[in-house]
Amino acid sequence: MPSPKPTPKPAPRPTSSEPSKGFRVALTLLKIVAIVWGFVATLISLMAVVGALTENGYARVLVALAVAVIVPLGIADRLLPEGQTKGGASIITDVLAIVWLGVALAFTGAAKFTGSLYVKEGDRLAAAGYKQLAQVAYLLGGVRPAFPEPTPAPVADVAADAGADAEAAADAGAAVDAAAVPAVVDASAPVDASAPGDAGATGKLDKTPAELFRDLSPSVVTIFVKKGEAQGGGTGFLIDEAGVVVTNHHVIEGATSARIKFENGAAYQDIQVLMDNREVDLALLEINLKEPLEGGAPPDVKPLDLGDSEKIVVGERAIAIGNPLGLEHTLTDGLVSARRLHEGRQWIQISVPISPGNSGGPLFNMRGEVIGINTAQFGGAFERAQNLNLAVPVNELKRLVKTSYPGRRKLGDPSASSSQW
Repeated sequence: MPSPKPTPKPAPRPTSSEPSKGFRVALTLLKIVAIVWGFVATLISLMAVVGALTENGYARVLVALAVAVIVPLGIADRLLPEGQTKGGASIITDVLAIVWLGVALAFTGAAKFTGSLYVKEGDRLAAAGYKQLAQVAYLLGGVRPAFPEPTPAPVADVAADAGADAEAAADAGAAVDAAAVPAVVDASAPVDASAPGDAGATGKLDKTPAELFRDLSPSVVTIFVKKGEAQGGGTGFLIDEAGVVVTNHHVIEGATSARIKFENGAAYQDIQVLMDNREVDLALLEINLKEPLEGGAPPDVKPLDLGDSEKIVVGERAIAIGNPLGLEHTLTDGLVSARRLHEGRQWIQISVPISPGNSGGPLFNMRGEVIGINTAQFGGAFERAQNLNLAVPVNELKRLVKTSYPGRRKLGDPSASSSQW
């Protein structure tokens, strides 16, 4: 009897250690992102480091490129087996992704030391017109960039018929506004800071510095601050009839007590902090105008008008009223020098002289509108420049003004903040 044939067993399925196709695709995409982002971040990081030694753009780019490319390729060359070319491209791309991403993470992880280098590199890139790369530099440095939006050139109102006879108008005693006649302006021509301006869109006429000081100085205050055993001060100004006073954040930072004094001598010590914004270096304080601590009657003052810092023109005249080095109610004047992006923030650069003690004071146009808040001299402690000063645009202040302030506190309560000056 024939023996039964054995039933064949199914062959075992082959096992493979190869990753799935989906995993390989995801890994490839991740590598591409790491290479692209890592290269850009590494290049900007190295440019920022080289920028500490030289401002030359070609030098920063060439040195950064050389280091960013030669170092990882040298590492990859050491890792490639001698005489073996298979898989070499994969090893090279792996090394590039790891090195570039590692350098970027190392630099940003040390932001306490590298943050200022990134910000300065961002300023250089923005000034050269590379705003996208500048934004990456600011991001790596932990700064939120704020590029100014382009604004159209102001158009003068035409107040007279273009066909009118100017000589006849003059004989009739009519005043002809020269700014109402369209003209081509040579940007290189010198600016006559003493020339009177027109009324502008607000209908206000330009005034002399003497007239502005007479009308506006009563609304400018001196702020005396005590921070532990140290004493200091700054400037502020009234913006509404409820008694809200504006100054710089760094003026009141860490203050254990303060006193606000008006030009007529009325002083106040019961001060509420309505808003304290470190990012734009501004603070809103409130006092009860009807109850001065000393100085007799409450001050007879009007709130200052807030202008539009987007409408300022480089070359227009401006004045400041403040307390430089404790010299109360000092008037200085100059020009708007530039609208500048510096350290990732918008500023008004002015030739109006300011000094420590001017911080928090108003910067006026010649119509008496506040266009900025005087904040700092340009440069560090050992690189002070003459009449290169910075003011926070008034539109930054207008964004902080609210109908109510739920976070109000009494000045002197502990709060974490940091000074910029």
